[in-house]
Amino acid sequence: MVRSTLGSIKNLLLKEQNEIISAVSMLMVLSLVTKITGMVFLTLVARQFGASTETDKFYLASVVPEMITNIILLGAISGAIIPIFVKLREDKGDAEFLKSFSSTMNTAMLAFVVLSIAAALFSRELVPFAINLSGGGALDDPETINEVVWMMRVMLIPQIILGISAFISTSLNIYQRFIIPQLAPLFFNLGKIAGVLLIVPLMDGSVWGLIWGSLLGSVLHLLVQLPLVWHLRLRFHIFLVNFKDRHFREALKLGAPRVVSLSVEQIASVIDSVIAIGLVRGSLTVYQLGVRLISIPLTLFGTTYSVAAFPTLSKLYAQGKHEEFGLLMNKILQQLFFLTIPVTVLLFVLRIPIVRLVYGILGGNFTWEDTLQVAWVVLFFSLGLAFETMRSALFRAYYAMHNSIIPLISSVLVVTVGIVTGVLFTNYFSHFDQFTLRMLYWDPELFLTKGDGAAGVGGLALSSSLVFTLEFFFLVIVLVMKGTLRPLRPFVIQTGKKFLAGLVMLILSYAMLKLWDEILNTARTLQLTVLTTTTIASSFMLYLWISFVLGVPEVELFVNYIARLLRRLKRPRSSQAVVQ
Repeated sequence: MVRSTLGSIKNLLLKEQNEIISAVSMLMVLSLVTKITGMVFLTLVARQFGASTETDKFYLASVVPEMITNIILLGAISGAIIPIFVKLREDKGDAEFLKSFSSTMNTAMLAFVVLSIAAALFSRELVPFAINLSGGGALDDPETINEVVWMMRVMLIPQIILGISAFISTSLNIYQRFIIPQLAPLFFNLGKIAGVLLIVPLMDGSVWGLIWGSLLGSVLHLLVQLPLVWHLRLRFHIFLVNFKDRHFREALKLGAPRVVSLSVEQIASVIDSVIAIGLVRGSLTVYQLGVRLISIPLTLFGTTYSVAAFPTLSKLYAQGKHEEFGLLMNKILQQLFFLTIPVTVLLFVLRIPIVRLVYGILGGNFTWEDTLQVAWVVLFFSLGLAFETMRSALFRAYYAMHNSIIPLISSVLVVTVGIVTGVLFTNYFSHFDQFTLRMLYWDPELFLTKGDGAAGVGGLALSSSLVFTLEFFFLVIVLVMKGTLRPLRPFVIQTGKKFLAGLVMLILSYAMLKLWDEILNTARTLQLTVLTTTTIASSFMLYLWISFVLGVPEVELFVNYIARLLRRLKRPRSSQAVVQ
């Protein structure tokens, strides 16, 4: 029995995942576990440090290394170039694919190392410049600046390891192996948890323990994928850079706009961090905690769907099956709306209990004021969650069509509008100290001056929701103009039904929250848990029922799929789930 179980697990990890819904379900489970471990890490950090100057230093030191990684490495291996290598492998075989892919990987790694060295050399100029640009604050002293400089230099090391591992993940995805690449972030989180639980105490509570934990996690991220690489007999050419290779040049040409797009986006992310530094103490930490909480549904739904569907989208477009491509894209967007709308409602209504249970359940240095401030950020992030979740899938639709220019234009518009609205909104909110919408009032002059109120960081989240909502409509309108999402009327009607079901869910969940507030003592963890879980369960059941009454097809699709999964747990079956 043990041998049979181990054999089944081995087969699951090594086999191809060809069916989109099956792949998505597995990726969602792994993504959820990964996000849970990530939140465990953040909860432990919140207990240890709270929203403090120490964590502000850590997040500030991470900005430049993560920016370089996202621009060079993630840009080089982004969805923009995957269709090229999918087609190359199908047409020419593994040997030619590995040569061209290795050339791309080596070029990107070389660029990353050069930029990393430059960042390390100029870190003593970059860090003070960022702090001075923000207007100073708690980090504006020589000792703190020196520590952030050295933190940033050390943080470049795990980013290099993660970059190599990310290339391996991409190659495995091209071979339609998704499970082990999704396990890699889980092991990365486990390394970081070891950092906060073991290394921080060994270093007398120093925030440096988090950095060494990140290094450990990056090594685990890489090691967990190597057995599958050996099993598939992938032979990367680690010293090959062939600029004459046609497929490499095509990948470089198609990937360049994505690199530029990511560069613009990462600059905007840096500016957001700089704006947060200039607000009250701990604002950067609060903003990062809000980002990481809202990223759970973004990754769980948006990233998993786009990763699992992308090879199929690429094949359909390469084979000239444009009508099937459009139908699949429409179904993906509708399924994403169906999943994200209830999550949006729950985060909007239950933001305070959720934040308290996630970050404050262990107590420690994460105060009630920290809870309210993070919940304030989550409130405004939730407004654009459903639309931001579509971003990854929409981008990959364009990449499958070998079009990386539209995503580039979109990113430039997002960043331009985002910077302007980020400054204006944080200025406005910084004149308020309470975290409630009832306190707000209209005064145009507040947008042009900065106060010292704790609510200021909410402006960054509101800006993000606004620009990603506008971006969604831009990307969809262009797809409609290209004929990909036609006819438009059924798409709008089905989307409207889901939003109507979400509106009914919003009213019920808010009413339940107020009812529980009168009955339970929410200062106690157990009663807060009861409030949160019962409200979530009943609200989601209502959402399913309303959707069913309105004739939303995704209800039957997902209910049937869950039923099939339950039957498989009782009796093994050979049939495969497919997108219906």
